[in-house]
Parts: sequence; C-alpha cells; structure tokens
Amino acid sequence: MLPKHSKMPAIKDSHIVKIAVEYVDNTPQMYPQLIEFDQRQPLSAIIQNLCSSWGIPDAESYALQFDGINYVTEKNRNEVKNGTVLKLRFSPSKTTNDILEKLRSGTDDEKVAELKELQVLSADNTFALEFIKEQGLRLIIALIEDQECEERILNLALCSFVQLMEHGTISWDILEPSFIMRNVAFINTPSKPEIIQSALSILENIVQSSNKYALVEKEIPLESLLKLLRDATRTQVQQNAIALLNALFIKADDTKRRLLAATLGSKHYRSVINSVITPSMGAEMAHQLYVLQTLTLGLLEQRMKTAMDVQDQDAQ
Repeated sequence: MLPKHSKMPAIKDSHIVKIAVEYVDNTPQMYPQLIEFDQRQPLSAIIQNLCSSWGIPDAESYALQFDGINYVTEKNRNEVKNGTVLKLRFSPSKTTNDILEKLRSGTDDEKVAELKELQVLSADNTFALEFIKEQGLRLIIALIEDQECEERILNLALCSFVQLMEHGTISWDILEPSFIMRNVAFINTPSKPEIIQSALSILENIVQSSNKYALVEKEIPLESLLKLLRDATRTQVQQNAIALLNALFIKADDTKRRLLAATLGSKHYRSVINSVITPSMGAEMAHQLYVLQTLTLGLLEQRMKTAMDVQDQDAQ
C-alpha cells in the first residue's frame, strides 16, 4: 500500500495583506472597510476602490494615512502589514490648498483651527514638502513677521515653522534680517513662554545652520539668556536658552569664546546655571549642560597646554 502524501498547503500570496480602512470623519454611514491590500496595485487604484465603495467623488483628492500624521506613499507602503488600520482623508495637495485658503482669508478662529492641523501634519515629510512647494512656508513667515498678528495665531505659526524647517529641505539662509529681528524681540521683551520657546529654537538653528550668526550674536545680550534661565517657569525654555548659548559659543571666534567663558564662570552666572540642574531634568537638558561644560573646560585645557609667557601677568 502506497503511503498517503499530505496535501501541500496553498502558498500564501505575500503581496496581499488584510487591513481595515476608516473614513477620517467617522461619519455614521461610513462604516470601516475590511480589504485586501495588494502591494502590487497602485495606491491610486486602491483609493479609487475605497471611494467607490463609500460613494465618494473626486478620489484623486484623497490619500491614505497611517496614524493621523503620516501619509501612505509608494515609498513607505511596505509598512502596511496584516491588521493595520489606515484612514482615508484628503490628500496633502487638497489639505494644503484648504489650509492656505483659510490662512489667507479666514477669520482668526478659522486660522487657529487650520494652524492646529498644520502643526500636526507638518511632522509628515510628504505633507511638509507639498506645503512648502505651494509657498506655505512663505505665508507662515509673513504671519510671524506681522506685528498685528493675534497671539494664538503667532504661537501656532511659530510651532509650525519649526516643524516645517526640521525636514531640512529649506536652507536657513533664506531668512531675512526682519524675520530674525522679530524672533530676537520675543527673547528681549516679555512674551508668552510658548512663543519664547519657539523663538529660541529658531535662533539656535539660525546660528548653527546659516550665515546670519553675527546678527543674532549682536542682538541677543548674554543678560537676556541669563534672565530666561533664571525666570522661566517652563523647563523647555531653559533648555532652549542653553542650546542657543551653546550654539553662540561654538560659532564664536577664540577671543569671544574666552570672554564668554569668563562671563559664565562668574559667581552670578554660575549660580543661575547651577539652579537649572535638578534630579528631574530630562535627558536633553542634561545633554545641553554637558555640551556647555565641555566647551568651557575645553578652553581651560587649551590654556593648560600652552607654554607660559613670562611676560603674561595673568599666567603668573
């Protein structure tokens, strides 16, 4: 009797995964769809099928999103796995146009709502590139420079600017002195902590990554940063102030570095810097303090290795 051969299991198609797709607005009649997501099928075709099932026109105005922030693209679609839940929402292009329209002609409340959405979506590289391409960054800069800009709008515009620039697709050299001086003013005059926090981050990046270091160095007195360290009620403001201080230190020439180190070494400044050292400080704050310590000690090490000049009264 011939032995029975067990039937070979069917080979699973590795290109197909089973996922759920929700409509972003969670409209009652728009029940989530359970679909087979074929990695070989163009995203546009998958979106067209979803829109047809829900009776949505203009499928080209829609896109898929992973988590409310990151869009699904042809480059990252391989991250869609069995059990993934995606959302169908307006595409980066459509969303960008809607946001820009409201920022140009909407009421203050409408601008606030759009900027809140922009602040979230700007973390996604696909959306950020589209927004910048449509001159959105230029509009955000104009909002920040507007002296009459309402405080809620200003705060959200600053946060969105920082998010958009973090993608590294735009050079910090494009920023005009008027924009830099506007951020300097937030540091040198009383402002909301959230605004100061963003302005410090922007100025740090300008010092590190542009040719405008001299302007920031000239307009930001050390005393202003010391005051922020002493009076700030928000740890993030203190952290960003030290980060800006480090950036100024790194960019300074040798003479200015020595002057800066001597100033920071004085009892008054030292006590303020020591006051931000607490057991509860975060890893980034600890890192910035370590960088500052390394920079100041580096100057002392350099001095120790230099042969003493018998004519130098300070050395003696």
